[in-house]
Amino acid sequence: MKSRVAIGAVVVMAAILGAAGCGSSGGSSGGGTATAGAAAGSSSSAASTGQVTIGVAAITEQSPNVLQQLAMVNHIAQLLGWKVDVLNANGDPAQMAQIMSALVNENVNGIIDIAIPPSAAPQAMAEAKSKGIPIIAQAAPLIDPNHDIAAQFQPSDAYMSQLLAAQIRKDYPHGGEALNLEASGITAIVIRSQTLTADTASAGITVAAAHQTDLQNAVADTQTAVADALHANPKINMVWGLQDFEFSTSLQTIKTQNLGDVGVFSYYLDPIDFSLLRADKNGAIPMAVADSPVYDSPWYVFDSFVNKFILKKTDWVANVSIHPFPYTLVTPQNVQPAGTTYNYPSYQPFFTSLWQKEGVKLDG
Repeated sequence: MKSRVAIGAVVVMAAILGAAGCGSSGGSSGGGTATAGAAAGSSSSAASTGQVTIGVAAITEQSPNVLQQLAMVNHIAQLLGWKVDVLNANGDPAQMAQIMSALVNENVNGIIDIAIPPSAAPQAMAEAKSKGIPIIAQAAPLIDPNHDIAAQFQPSDAYMSQLLAAQIRKDYPHGGEALNLEASGITAIVIRSQTLTADTASAGITVAAAHQTDLQNAVADTQTAVADALHANPKINMVWGLQDFEFSTSLQTIKTQNLGDVGVFSYYLDPIDFSLLRADKNGAIPMAVADSPVYDSPWYVFDSFVNKFILKKTDWVANVSIHPFPYTLVTPQNVQPAGTTYNYPSYQPFFTSLWQKEGVKLDG
């Protein structure tokens, strides 16, 4: 159940191939969301980072973008001289409650929640709140009726879905039938599914088959679901892979089993995706990935924790509008050439400069 990610180099990848969005917090097209707190208030005098331990409850490490987030969490913690304890639920609802309880019992200073819904660990989250341990949701929106989560930071799933839907309408102007790979227990996936369905309906595109992905066996389950659906319904001409690992898994399944010229549309670039996109440079098969540097979500989380634990601010929750998330849509036509690497501009100079101006001493 327990895994630890070594502090070290941060694996970051994603290309800036479209214009960066602009906007403010609250789920607008250019920013992520920040809830249950005001923007940081006035600063304090020079401060040492002190000893702080941050617990991380991650839904699954089968997701490439979760691994990238964990690498960034550890990198930032190293800069601050803080400790990090990462627990992995392996997609199992029972373990989601267990790891959240374990972190609360460990009396960590704060908890980062990566896609574990409050409904999966209500008692642990309520106990964290009663003990004064703030929980911040990172990279995936969560439904929080009891207000146990202090803040939420993530790119806009709705906006990325709008970008993807526009590309689907362009690629399938005469309509089509989709296999929708869902996960109804994850709010981000529900938003993606609903937005794609609504925004492509005008082009005569319908969901011919839907599958609930088994997060405990995500890759193998996706392979089986894609093969079974396309064998059963040859009219399906596109796959909506609503999670990052489903792009490469779906494409490779389609190719190895000769299932036809079926397009694949997904979210968040995985390093393997670049070669798959380049292989279709002539555009024979429609495909696209909506992307944003979700792995940079920890910067907003740690900015909030710095405000709370080091600078002792009353209004400590960071405001995403200070550094809005950029967005891009990557297709075979605009993916960068082989041998080149384009990354989103690093968030580090902005946030470390901000902290140093506040008097925070950094180790890195």
